[in-house]
Amino acid sequence: MQNMKEKISRYFQTMDYLLLILALCCSAFGLVLIFSATHAMDGGSARYMAIQTLAILLGLVGFTIISSIDLERFTPMWRLVFLINVLFQLSLIFFGYENGGNKSWLRFGSIGIQPAELGKLLFVFTFAKHINLLRYQLNRVKSLVQLGAHLLIIMLAIILPSKDVGMSLPYVFIAVLMLFAAGLSLKWFAGGVILACAAVPILWQVLDNFQKNRILVLFDPTISPDTYWQQQQSRIAIGSGKLFGTGFLKGSQTQNNMLPEKQTDFIFGVAGEEWGLIGCMVIVAALMILIFRVFYVAFYAPSQISSLICVGIGSMLLFQTFENIFMCLGIGPVMGLTLPFFSYGGSSIATMFLALGMVVGVSRKIKQRKLSGLPLMETVVSEQETEKRSRGGKGWLVNLRVLLVDDTEQEKKRSITVEWLPKRKKRDSVQKKRPVHSRKKKVKKQTKKKHPDTTDQRDESGEE
Repeated sequence: MQNMKEKISRYFQTMDYLLLILALCCSAFGLVLIFSATHAMDGGSARYMAIQTLAILLGLVGFTIISSIDLERFTPMWRLVFLINVLFQLSLIFFGYENGGNKSWLRFGSIGIQPAELGKLLFVFTFAKHINLLRYQLNRVKSLVQLGAHLLIIMLAIILPSKDVGMSLPYVFIAVLMLFAAGLSLKWFAGGVILACAAVPILWQVLDNFQKNRILVLFDPTISPDTYWQQQQSRIAIGSGKLFGTGFLKGSQTQNNMLPEKQTDFIFGVAGEEWGLIGCMVIVAALMILIFRVFYVAFYAPSQISSLICVGIGSMLLFQTFENIFMCLGIGPVMGLTLPFFSYGGSSIATMFLALGMVVGVSRKIKQRKLSGLPLMETVVSEQETEKRSRGGKGWLVNLRVLLVDDTEQEKKRSITVEWLPKRKKRDSVQKKRPVHSRKKKVKKQTKKKHPDTTDQRDESGEE
């Protein structure tokens, strides 16, 4: 019992309250926006509020569980987790429910789950471990092929059953930022951009007509008036709010049901109309502080896997935030991505709290190291650098975020040495060779000096 109290006390002592408070404040403001968005709908807002509140509570339970365990203990099972993620996405083939033109939902009675939402967290976990295993050969072609296949398999598992290309794009953004944080050379990113540009004509032929129209309508609204109408109503709503908004439950576009999908995809339009520019700035500021905090934790994470997990979660939040806002402003295509912590959706809000739980688990590690008097980050020396130093070469220390101590003891002994290695003293690379005759002269001089001393000593000993 005493041990349980100590664990609970330790948990609250190392909790990242900034992340938790920001998430709760965003969710509370989101409930206000959802109430306003569904107030004039048939059946009222009671059902929406109940589902969203229940999802937030379940998300907090998951947040507590995830943040109290060490995810790195489960990294050896990353292949199994990857397989589960792929099968989870492919389950839409048999059990998928079509909504909005995409077969991307699983239905359990009145409860709907979007596998691609939860799949992001599993992808971040498996991709972080995969990068960590290839950390010494990250810039080799073989390693990039493996990581590319990891990403491509997940994307195909999402697109094939659901035909929802928009839900797969966050995975690309997450993978790119995680590789950048892991130290992938910029030349590979330049090559990736060139390859992506070259593949655009091929990918364009794969897209359906309604997907093409969502992109083309940004440049010419007459191509698809129905598609443009959604974003047009959102822009009207945001523009009518001006600086301070029209007031709570007083937005004409919102309350007259002119704004489509106002409780989910276009929740930012509701905020702009009823709370004005001030309300929109509050939303953006809160999400930016939260995302900045996630990357801050990633920077000070004690291991590479922990750091990459935080980078992946921050990338997910960053992409969804700006894509949803750009979509509502009419400068980005309609992709069906929710605004984190604000939009209505049980699987969406639960996923966000689970994601924050993963980050808080890393943040708690940092605080535990502080309380234990340990350095926030360790320095490690790679096997190659150890060999260089043993031969007298110039070595360099790298941060533990770059080279992670692997989970198994065998990998620890084989890959890296977690010790501080003293630098060797610099020696003159070339010693000047003296001529032989000068050496002989010196020897003769030394012998001449020594002879009188030795004779004097003998004489004195003889006299005695």
